[in-house]
Amino acid sequence: MTEKKRILILGGLGFIGRNLFNTLHSQGHDITILTDYLHDDHAINEVTLKTVVVGSILDKEYIEKAVAGYDVIYSLAGSSGASDSVKNPYHDLDNNLKGHLNILEGCRKTNPHALLVFPSSRLVYGKPQSGLVDEKHPIQPESIYAIHKLTTEHYYLLYQRLYGIRSIILRISNPYGPYQRFGSNNYGILNWFIHKAVVGEPITIYGDGLQKRDFIFIDDVVSLLNKCIFSKEMIGKVYNVGLGRGIPLKDAVGVIKDFLPETKVNFQEWPALDKMIETGDYISDIRLLEKDTGWKPSVLFEEGVKKTIEFYVAESGK
Repeated sequence: MTEKKRILILGGLGFIGRNLFNTLHSQGHDITILTDYLHDDHAINEVTLKTVVVGSILDKEYIEKAVAGYDVIYSLAGSSGASDSVKNPYHDLDNNLKGHLNILEGCRKTNPHALLVFPSSRLVYGKPQSGLVDEKHPIQPESIYAIHKLTTEHYYLLYQRLYGIRSIILRISNPYGPYQRFGSNNYGILNWFIHKAVVGEPITIYGDGLQKRDFIFIDDVVSLLNKCIFSKEMIGKVYNVGLGRGIPLKDAVGVIKDFLPETKVNFQEWPALDKMIETGDYISDIRLLEKDTGWKPSVLFEEGVKKTIEFYVAESGK
């Protein structure tokens, strides 16, 4: 029988949080979701709503009390979007740096025994210098968002060294699947493409579409996040998380077209900013994670795309 934990999901109404909550709730854990405010598009059910509290990670005094008493804290709160972070760096600074420092300071003062799990991003590597990117690959972020992700990683590791606050850091590559905010391109390129196809609008690909991404289905991400709760081996470490397979954007859209044949595709020149921060081909080397935990992704790309399309078709009422 799984040991029941008190779990706080910061930013728990976002893409990863919604999927994570469903799994943890089914296992009987005592869960609280903290969100900065309720969006109209959250459309949460009564079971989820009962666990939600509204508060901001930017409020130092509030978060100090809010993190107390939990066994596990998933730090999912923050802003997404590499290009937006360059356009509005101070907004990204507040949400993706100051907020996490408040979380760590709050734990230091009121809950130093908590386990913190922080989903970082493969974007911290910048432009890959090898076919498979492992955790020892050189670090050269190409956006404010990626710089802040990397800095936050160091915050978490430093607080573990100084104060013994345990942390696990996961550099996740291109997750996709149900519950990503429908209709926004800030929360994952593949979901954005699927959104366009589902609503009957053309998909736009920048360049020739041969740039590769390592897409990982959200169920596999959640299975790993779930494993973190009881994994002593992972504490204090940084791991790559991906499918371990590079798929050109052009081919990814081809899979979408297999399920939605009427989908149209346009190829356009790169916008100047997007071209500057484009990282090129990326494939995660996940061997360290497999070695330490036994975790492996189990959802094939084609299967994940099918499940995601089915979810959003049902959501849109088509």
